[in-house]
Amino acid sequence: MTHLLSELLTLPPRPLIAIVGAGGKTTTMYTLAAELAQRGNRVVTTTTTNIYVPRQGETDTLIVATATPNMLKMVNNTWQQHRRVTVAGKVIAAGKLGSIQPDQPYELLKRSGADVVIVEADGARHSMIKAPAEYEPVMPLQTNGALLVISAEAINQPLNADIAHRPERIAAALGIEQGDILTPQRIARLMTSTQGAMKNIPEQAVVYLLITHVSPERSSMAQELASFVRNFVKDMHILGSALPGEWFTL
Repeated sequence: MTHLLSELLTLPPRPLIAIVGAGGKTTTMYTLAAELAQRGNRVVTTTTTNIYVPRQGETDTLIVATATPNMLKMVNNTWQQHRRVTVAGKVIAAGKLGSIQPDQPYELLKRSGADVVIVEADGARHSMIKAPAEYEPVMPLQTNGALLVISAEAINQPLNADIAHRPERIAAALGIEQGDILTPQRIARLMTSTQGAMKNIPEQAVVYLLITHVSPERSSMAQELASFVRNFVKDMHILGSALPGEWFTL
């Protein structure tokens, strides 16, 4: 039986949620925003990296602003008509949006009238798995919910640039070579490492590991990954999904 992601997350009051990793961050961000908006919440989606311009249906409106006072005023003025607002700092290329500043997501939560702010906090270039660069993730200090995303498609694949963003960083974090197999145990180490998915996660944040693309043929591998993760971090919340918006507990 599957559930909406919002039904399985236990979030603190006034959530400031950061999404990191690879394998479906942007889809997860907009899907969760839609679910929370349907419950009556006013939801801001934004980024501290770069994202593509939202597609039709992913948000109600887009605001591009640099200065905090102007940004807050523009967002406050949208709630009479909309429940989902995407905020970016600038347009950087055709179809691409640039980040807001790391302190602005919390300002949006406090002062824009939003009930929830969701931040895409690193990039992955449509890869299945990643390790962060030195400057990643750009994590708001007040983040109180963190979603670590990985695609089950990466499990038991050789480590290379075809499946991984920054494979050399993954190799360094795990002490392996490019071309070595990303076994469930190795991926579990990456997802629980401060050189991997747990980098810069604030201590106060409730953390969920989200494994996407868990097709029936990948189910046993995802279960094995979840078991290894719990060996390293006993209280980690782990959810799986085969399709966007359809989640289950692993």
